[in-house]
Amino acid sequence: MVRLLITLAGGALFALMANPGVADTPSRQSFVAGTDISYVSVSGHPSWVEESAGKLRYDQDSDGLVISRAFADYRLRIADTLNAKIVAELYNDGIGSGLDFTEAYLEWRPLTLSANRYRLKLGGFYPRISLENTGPAWSSPYTISSSAINTWIAEEIRVFGAEFSVSRRPQSLGGMHTFSLHAAAFWNNDPMGGLISWKGWSVHDRQSRFGDVLPLPPLPQIQPDGFFWRQDPFFIPFQENDDRAGWYVGGEWQYGKRLLFRVMRYDNMADPRSIVNRQYAWYTEFTHLGLQASLPWNIGLIAQWMDGETVMGPEIRGAHVVDVGYYSNFVLLTKAIGRHRVSARYDHFEVTEDDQVPLDENAEFGHAWTVAYRFQATDIASLALEWLQIHSNRPAWAYNDLSTSNTEKQLQLALELRFGNRQ
Repeated sequence: MVRLLITLAGGALFALMANPGVADTPSRQSFVAGTDISYVSVSGHPSWVEESAGKLRYDQDSDGLVISRAFADYRLRIADTLNAKIVAELYNDGIGSGLDFTEAYLEWRPLTLSANRYRLKLGGFYPRISLENTGPAWSSPYTISSSAINTWIAEEIRVFGAEFSVSRRPQSLGGMHTFSLHAAAFWNNDPMGGLISWKGWSVHDRQSRFGDVLPLPPLPQIQPDGFFWRQDPFFIPFQENDDRAGWYVGGEWQYGKRLLFRVMRYDNMADPRSIVNRQYAWYTEFTHLGLQASLPWNIGLIAQWMDGETVMGPEIRGAHVVDVGYYSNFVLLTKAIGRHRVSARYDHFEVTEDDQVPLDENAEFGHAWTVAYRFQATDIASLALEWLQIHSNRPAWAYNDLSTSNTEKQLQLALELRFGNRQ
């Protein structure tokens, strides 16, 4: 029901966008539409998008020209204190419908006489985690592919509910420090944890839309004669199983434009014994830390760290039927010189297993290097070149007669076109 209301709200906002009378001045609305046309060259395991086990979005069958994505990011100031935002993504990979929403929400910022600033978001949106994906439609201005942490956020996590935040910039500290706290309640994220367990970490640029149904690797445990035969061979990330609200709380400290520190505790509160629509619920929680800093010589630093656990099924002898921990961190350095930007990122990721179910090996560890170059040719067109290498050890790949230790490589050259009125 929550997702249906959000979808209807998104449709209504599209109707508002089509009616220029709603926005009486150009400043009340902003719109960015874009498309990325890429040439890719890939080596490694077949991609998870093709119902296999590789960690990249593309594989050798994708070599050549591809349309990576098309999107529309629209914002409307309905009133002085009320804003709306919708984002839609278009992919041609056969997952879900061609066009669907990734975000659709209302944001209320009430006027107040105090030094505090308040904000209420209601709808479907990303939690306040990523420090990379700050561009239109949750894109990254640094690299084409997101880090392992933010790739997983894009795959499995969305807030369908409400987030309340309060911030303050104490003048007693010189006005350079800003402190904020935020908390949220949400639904429709009970299967979250299934991909990190049965597929593992990935590094790519695809975002799950509200109606997407994602492929799972051809694992023996989810076959008709497997231990988890009730699970369909695909994964629905945004579904409600038990009518229990999940939650997160977090905080930020920002010092001017030089330093930002972010912390969050997230818990989806799912009942791990529930199964609805042939999708298991996974009880999933994590702690997240993020740091963004301006270093000497105008070098930017972004670092994120995540540590969590996800479980599914009843508890047997001190562990759930599926019981895994997951961990990842990355460091990104970036430098802009005029119209040029160079970025480099290192990712580390792990999944540890605590259960003893046969033919359900979920452990893995690995790391990835990403080097990217961007050139802003015009206000409309930019070129992006990215080299990505990800090395993984995952014993479950043996189920599909694939090497359990593998290095996957991808070279991608993208022409990025952006149209709209947002700076």
